[in-house]
Amino acid sequence: MRGFTLVEIAVTIGIFSVIIAITAPVALDSYLNYLLTAEMRNIVSLIRRAENLSLANDGYASHGISFQSNRYVIFRGNSYATRNITFDEIYPRTEIINITGGTEIVFLPISGMPNSTITLSLNNNLQTQNISINEQGTISW
Repeated sequence: MRGFTLVEIAVTIGIFSVIIAITAPVALDSYLNYLLTAEMRNIVSLIRRAENLSLANDGYASHGISFQSNRYVIFRGNSYATRNITFDEIYPRTEIINITGGTEIVFLPISGMPNSTITLSLNNNLQTQNISINEQGTISW
């Protein structure tokens, strides 16, 4: 009867261990960078949604987006604190990505102009990306 020797099995396991040890950090970095890019695109999309609701004068009111620790909320009103919660649109957030720089942005009805400028910094512990909204409502990312 023929089979593998203990030495052959040990060498094979050793080779696989080295390959996994080399590729695992690269794969993890790629995954974290993918999450950062996906979260940036998601945020920009949600900002544009709030801006478009204001441009359309939906409900004859301002619309904004609140950036929270575990979710994003598109709201109707002059601020998140004074919003009409009936019209909240809640979207989940990737908690692996750290977001700093602001808690909300509100767009004025009809003109769609933001009430302030904001720069959000997204960080995945490997790199940082920024999303900025200027006084004209231009989104840079």
